[in-house]
Amino acid sequence: MEKVNIIQFMPYFPPHKGGVETVGQDIGINWKKSDLGGFLNVITSFEQEDNLEKNEKIIFENEIIGYKKDYIINLVIPSFEIINNFPIYKFWDKKTRFIFKYLKLYLQENKNIRVITHTRFFLPSLFGGIFARKNNLKWIHIEHGSDYVKLSSKLKTRLSIIYDKIFGKWIFKKADNILAISEACKNFINKEFIDRDVNVFYRGLDIPEIIKEKEDLKEKLDIKLVFIGRLVSLKGVDYLIESYKELNIKNELIIIGDGEEKQNLEKLSKGFNVKFLGFKNREFIIDYLSKKNCIVINPSYSEGMPTTVIEGLLSKNIVIASDVGGTKEISINSDLLLFEAGNKKQLKQKIVFSIDNYDDLKGKSYIEINTKFSREQNIINLYNLIK
Repeated sequence: MEKVNIIQFMPYFPPHKGGVETVGQDIGINWKKSDLGGFLNVITSFEQEDNLEKNEKIIFENEIIGYKKDYIINLVIPSFEIINNFPIYKFWDKKTRFIFKYLKLYLQENKNIRVITHTRFFLPSLFGGIFARKNNLKWIHIEHGSDYVKLSSKLKTRLSIIYDKIFGKWIFKKADNILAISEACKNFINKEFIDRDVNVFYRGLDIPEIIKEKEDLKEKLDIKLVFIGRLVSLKGVDYLIESYKELNIKNELIIIGDGEEKQNLEKLSKGFNVKFLGFKNREFIIDYLSKKNCIVINPSYSEGMPTTVIEGLLSKNIVIASDVGGTKEISINSDLLLFEAGNKKQLKQKIVFSIDNYDDLKGKSYIEINTKFSREQNIINLYNLIK
């Protein structure tokens, strides 16, 4: 199998929290594990201080420009935000210039290189595409979005759509290959931007890590209702808590995650059996979901291919999720219950039904998920799509 070297431009990178970040990180780790070639990430500087401190440093012209972790080079470009969650490179910073000089040398020393970018509305995707075109490299864009971005005001939302129609469309037109993380995402691209071939690429998960011995369910009160994700308005945690309060059930609601809405959500849940665990790493989450009897709830208003839904089903729990993005593609089995985003009545009905029928429903999707989201198979699928 011919080795392919990857340069991947990422808007953010773990420990920064988000689905795009974890997909990008997993692609790199799985690419190296499968010995498919070299892997280099170009990432923004947000939340990278610890990584730069604790890992092997990449030094170029006496400047620390990145770090090496899991046999992957991560070049950290100084960055800032004008609008929250929209990073921009500091092109005037000397470290940025050194990084692009380093990349120029990398191109001279390595062959058979592909550029990967993620999600059309992030500027690093535009910069990565320009880098690919300028250096005559094959460019693969992986799209995660299945709708337009909705921001805090109508004006900002309108401006983001204008940006999308100009630069997003350019990305979809100029990239050599377009991959979508779900059929819903593919349909969005073809309907709103451009009519061209788009391949669906499902992410792979390290399935053996997830298989644990689940505790026996002794009574219904042992069932935990669990939300995992960023605490931002788009995730719909407020109406999840409101629905929980209206049900007035005694099962504990566990909120795993952090974000700008945390204080408001804590106030909203005061006096009820709601526990906020804060941000937890993936190892903790997988261990928790695998051992406990959970109903994982994802009330988000927008998704690409939600990882928590996949992991919830893979750990043999029931998942209740809003019918957005590619969620319905994850499983056809009865342990995935869908409802209309924002519809509290439907959500409450699904919660009650899931508690009453927990033993009959749990684990139905395990075999399907095991096959569809296999790390080994999906990284080979990606290789075949971009080689």
